Amino acid sequence: MINKHNEAVQEPFRHSLGISVQWFDILYVEVEWRIKDSLQLCCERVKASKVPQVSPSTPVPCTPKSSSFPTTPSKYALSMPTSTSNLVASPHKPPLSSGSCVSILVQRCPACFAGTSFGKPLSDGGDIHIAMDGNFHHRHRQSAGTSPPFYDLAYFLSKHQVDAIGTHIEKQQKTPPKACKGLVPDEAIDSCESLYEATDGKKKKASMDNFDDTGLMALICRHDIPLFFANIDSPGEQQKYAVALLAHLFMLLPLQATVVGLFDVGCVLDRSISLYNILPEQVAA
Repeated sequence: MINKHNEAVQEPFRHSLGISVQWFDILYVEVEWRIKDSLQLCCERVKASKVPQVSPSTPVPCTPKSSSFPTTPSKYALSMPTSTSNLVASPHKPPLSSGSCVSILVQRCPACFAGTSFGKPLSDGGDIHIAMDGNFHHRHRQSAGTSPPFYDLAYFLSKHQVDAIGTHIEKQQKTPPKACKGLVPDEAIDSCESLYEATDGKKKKASMDNFDDTGLMALICRHDIPLFFANIDSPGEQQKYAVALLAHLFMLLPLQATVVGLFDVGCVLDRSISLYNILPEQVAA
């Protein structure tokens, strides 16, 4: 094989094939997203056509998804969670509310997020179960550098989003703590916080000399399906990673949805959420 100058090419596929594969992957993902957006738009139109018409005198229920923690624009905003009416409940249980999760969650685990009624009390198990944990075996070397952005992250939260949550937590922790009485005595939580490495946000669990990202924080559903990740780029498992994942999840759920969150140092995080306005009241309740 020769080039345009009639010279023999040593490795004709080394660069051209690699670049072609990269562009193929980019185009494949772009086509996939456009198909999903089109399908979602069609689904929304079908749902809208089935909604009964209401007279002007009938109040239209509205449940805006408001929050007090920092957020970033989401590419899933096309299909924000909906909630329209209350379902009939038994005399001893609160009524459930109809609604739906954002399509990206339904695609990742239909068993968890394809439901249409929400509001099950936590004493009865809640609507959704999730778990979070950090893993310090997945790292990114500083010497590898960063490539120009060419892909919209589907699973990973951006560094800006996580750092905004971290700044929010630091700001709230400077305010006077609220009076609260937890289920676990403070002495037991203090003991856990002093003995367990994951609770020390300043202790390095992995060397940061050669790595700019020293681990991953993952949020999974009860079926072990990964939902979202956050890169750990600071010493220890700081609370901002878990809170950022929780905040992002609640942005994609109906307002009435109840979530049971499992975390290996959940007692420490729960106390922080109870003492300070780290999460909105309707989320932390």
